[in-house]
Amino acid sequence: MKAKIIIIGNELLYGRIADTNGPWLAKWLDSRGIELDEIRVLPDEREVLLKAFEEGFKDCDLILTSGGIGPTKDDMTKSLLAEFTGKKLVPCEKTAKIVIENYKYYDRQWTPELNSYHHIPEDFIATPNPKGLAPGLIFIKDEKLIAAAPGVPRELKAMVEEEFAPYIDKLFKNKYAPKSRVVIRTARVPEEKIFKELCPTLWDDLSQFGLVSSLPQVIGVDIVVTINGEDSSHELEKIKKLIEKTDLHEYVWQWDNSPLPELVINEAIEKNLTFAFAESCTGGLTASRITDIPGSSKVFLGSLVTYSNDAKTNILGVKQQTLKKFGAVSEETVNEMATGVLDKMGADLAVAFSGIAGPSGGSEIKPVGTLALASGKKKDIKTDLYHFAGDRERLKLRFSEVGLFKLLQLIRNY
Repeated sequence: MKAKIIIIGNELLYGRIADTNGPWLAKWLDSRGIELDEIRVLPDEREVLLKAFEEGFKDCDLILTSGGIGPTKDDMTKSLLAEFTGKKLVPCEKTAKIVIENYKYYDRQWTPELNSYHHIPEDFIATPNPKGLAPGLIFIKDEKLIAAAPGVPRELKAMVEEEFAPYIDKLFKNKYAPKSRVVIRTARVPEEKIFKELCPTLWDDLSQFGLVSSLPQVIGVDIVVTINGEDSSHELEKIKKLIEKTDLHEYVWQWDNSPLPELVINEAIEKNLTFAFAESCTGGLTASRITDIPGSSKVFLGSLVTYSNDAKTNILGVKQQTLKKFGAVSEETVNEMATGVLDKMGADLAVAFSGIAGPSGGSEIKPVGTLALASGKKKDIKTDLYHFAGDRERLKLRFSEVGLFKLLQLIRNY
């Protein structure tokens, strides 16, 4: 069972927007155990798309397309699928009813004069659009399936999960099976040390359980073992015993792939611990990531974004002589930031961030990518200085990730 994803749109190739549908569809297919053969991002060009349809239908069982089924002239997917399958675009009464219902959801009235949404290729199936107006399209032939969804991410996700999935499951239910994963999350140790120094045979040892992959992260390395079947509990216990016999054991901090903000929230709730942030270089990013998690209000008190030196002094009580002597990006400054936010918020724990995200602002002593971090509780605050590489957006995320990992360690050791 193989699938191909075709992402369509000139705006993607011009860099005007980033494609998020391809990665989402890849994860969705992977969760069902469907092997993804390829993701292609293609322009709105007839010859290119017809060739992609032909190759996909030849090589794969399932083709998922994103984009090109709207009402504008550059929306070519529907007409090209008709051409590829040798069908005519014809008005369809069932499809018109679907379009009418799609419009009703938004308190709007549809008439055929507005667009040709109700025209679909012969022998195609139109599907409702739970989050939009244009219906989806499905074509089944020779036990193969083509499904065309809109390019708007929220529309695509809803259509795939609610409308396409039943057709895919019905046609291919005996051709794929879900897979599970054992994730070994490590910190403070690079890949080369793990597989060359600490555990030279680890890759081969883990391969007996399934497909092994190694994914470097900000705070360490995730080693992933993909196993056939939904239940990996038996293999997990065996892998844990294997790891316990190696020098890697002391670097392992988690045995699943739960996002770090989610772990922080859940474990803080379990221990009834509150926390707060003092953010400078991260600009509220860490608070945003935490508040994305349901239930965060039970333990997260807030974040004081003190970007300027005056804000650090006036809001957090950082001494002017500290800033003058050591600078904003220093262990001394973040220590006082953490103390200040603990006093202001009354939290059990706090993390303070001050760094240089670039592209300017660095120096020989403190280059771009420098992060000063303080974490702890009242009268017990630890400070660290880090150096990372990357662009501004990537550095802010790395700074945030390190701070959240420090917070998780505080919670676990409290």
